[in-house]
Amino acid sequence: MNVMRFALPVFASFGVCSCGGAASSPDALARELQKAMTSGNFEAARSLADIGGAPAELHFAYLSNVLDCSGASKCTVATAPLDAEFRQGLLDDAKREGAQAPQADGLIVLTMRSDDGSESGTMKMPYAKIDGQYKLATLHLTPAELARRRAQTSESLLKQMLADGIYDNASGARRTDWETAATKLPAGGGEPGAALIEQTRKMAAAVDAKDPDAAMRAGGRWAMLVFADKDYEGKPLAIEQRKRKLYVQSLRMLRDVKVLGGYQLGDDAVLLVEARDGIGWVERGALLVSRDAGVWDASLGGKQMVSYPQ
Repeated sequence: MNVMRFALPVFASFGVCSCGGAASSPDALARELQKAMTSGNFEAARSLADIGGAPAELHFAYLSNVLDCSGASKCTVATAPLDAEFRQGLLDDAKREGAQAPQADGLIVLTMRSDDGSESGTMKMPYAKIDGQYKLATLHLTPAELARRRAQTSESLLKQMLADGIYDNASGARRTDWETAATKLPAGGGEPGAALIEQTRKMAAAVDAKDPDAAMRAGGRWAMLVFADKDYEGKPLAIEQRKRKLYVQSLRMLRDVKVLGGYQLGDDAVLLVEARDGIGWVERGALLVSRDAGVWDASLGGKQMVSYPQ
């Protein structure tokens, strides 16, 4: 059984309330969240959480649970006391990430079980009284942390990624000599940069058109698996469920991508990019793309990027 804190540091939010939900008590919050999860109502679920200013990864993680609970999993929502271990975890996360921990009043416990009973999991989420209503709560990035992110240059993120090393398929080890061994790419990123821009442009168009079939064609090997029209047993998937999955995944997809340069070594390239994600936050830094059978694909690459609201 997997237990995860909702206020994970990478999902910290910046103190902007996602207004609209109405839960006058913790039990009411649990009931309304149960309804939203079971029905797959993204907007209702969003209104019950303080994630209005949170980064895309939190929106994705949260709404992925809504998607799962309305699909192949049965979910139950209940309240629980805030235990000392969880509270300390929030404080530790906040200290590590330069954030302020929420003044949590208790926990919402989401228990998920797949329809066939083969998998189960539990996620604990803190709640607090915010503007007179109970909502799920997250860490709030401090102004100093946001300033640090904005001040961090994309070039420094690229250098850090290269220094950490890029996995080399031939040797099975990380190469840390990219700055001297790789070919430096011009503005636009050459062939791999053009491929990244085209792939993300087509994927954004598929998202806007709510077309999972177009997304399969546009997004590389990852998209072929994620947005497939059949499940792993070959059974057809309902188009509406595939559209909902496309929406949730789109929250963390890059769009309006600009490539400022980078490095290429064989069938791998590390690109210096500026973009925005599906909720409109700035995403910039270094992104790895790889070439397979003559086709450049960014869907499975690593990245060293920073994000913040515009």
